[in-house]
Amino acid sequence: MKRLGLTQDTVGSVARGHPWVYREGLIGSASVGEPVELLDGKGKRVAWGLYEGGAITIRVLGRDPVPMPELVATRLRESFALRAALRGDLGDTDTYRVCHGEGDLLPGLVIDRYAGVFVLRLYARAWEKHLGLVVDALRGLGVEQLWRRFGVGKVDDKEGGEALIGDEPPDELIVREHGMSLLARLKVGQKTGLFLDQREHRRKVRGWAAGRSVTNLFSYNGGFSVAAALGGATRVHTVDVAPAAIDDARAIFKLNGIDPGRHVFEVADVFTWRGPKVDLLICDPPSLTHDKDADVAARKAYRDLHRHILPSVGGWLATSSCSARLPLDRWEEAVREGLGHGNPGAPTVRWTRLYSGAEPPDHPVGLSHPEGRYLKFMLLARHEA
Repeated sequence: MKRLGLTQDTVGSVARGHPWVYREGLIGSASVGEPVELLDGKGKRVAWGLYEGGAITIRVLGRDPVPMPELVATRLRESFALRAALRGDLGDTDTYRVCHGEGDLLPGLVIDRYAGVFVLRLYARAWEKHLGLVVDALRGLGVEQLWRRFGVGKVDDKEGGEALIGDEPPDELIVREHGMSLLARLKVGQKTGLFLDQREHRRKVRGWAAGRSVTNLFSYNGGFSVAAALGGATRVHTVDVAPAAIDDARAIFKLNGIDPGRHVFEVADVFTWRGPKVDLLICDPPSLTHDKDADVAARKAYRDLHRHILPSVGGWLATSSCSARLPLDRWEEAVREGLGHGNPGAPTVRWTRLYSGAEPPDHPVGLSHPEGRYLKFMLLARHEA
């Protein structure tokens, strides 16, 4: 196994279990996908991993090297066992994440389950070389249908996908989430088909919506919307810029026995949209920053967004961020500033936080990997002081 050096200021974080080595923290190079040992300044092994070659140059796999077939099979078996242990929390759910990359000690490898179809996505080029091992391990775990989804620019830079086990999935697949029916498009939908990380927050919204008017911004195919309707919302207004997503939202309402004609569906750009004041406004935007050095720009984007939607908040605001580039405290600060909390110009409005959430347990996060804490969610209540 090839040996590469770590810079002195990188040794500590890797020794503590951080799953990444950045380019500036590495001395030497290797071929993409090659297993390498990582040494400190005295030549002592600190860890080992797969050479990636991008900005994140090494995907760390542990301290002591293990043959790749054994490592892949063992860690996928452990990730499946973890989800089996979580079944009590999942309830009437057949769609969830079965491998969450760094959180399951397989950095850059993501696998989601949609009923009987598993969808794999690579976020690290290093795994291309070892994809056959992953497929063999999944087949050994009983997977009968595995679809690889393309679309990660730094890895495959193409659209579509390929069947790795069994047949291609259908264009539309109906799955269950806490008893709610959802429509997943595994070939063309966002991420691997749905935003599975918001599952528990959709369940929360279902419990909060009774008797309330609701608007769902950046709705995608209306997961939060149908949850609110099933929870007894008086009217749900679903807004997204993509017409196809709005069409799917209507279809999902029908799947759940809800008449879409009693609710409102609108194709609109939220950044220019204006809507009526409602009891519960849900705002779940896409990541507003992808640049790790864009902290100031990201804070401004979230601040401006919340300032824009403020007139539509009549009571409660459920707001979220999926940007790993903006830490929780910075995001909360941007939201607070956007809502005018404590500003002299808006002295009569006060806000309280009723609930905060993050990734669900099928999206585990390593304690030594703060960058993995990407999902942020708050329920805020507006008060006229």
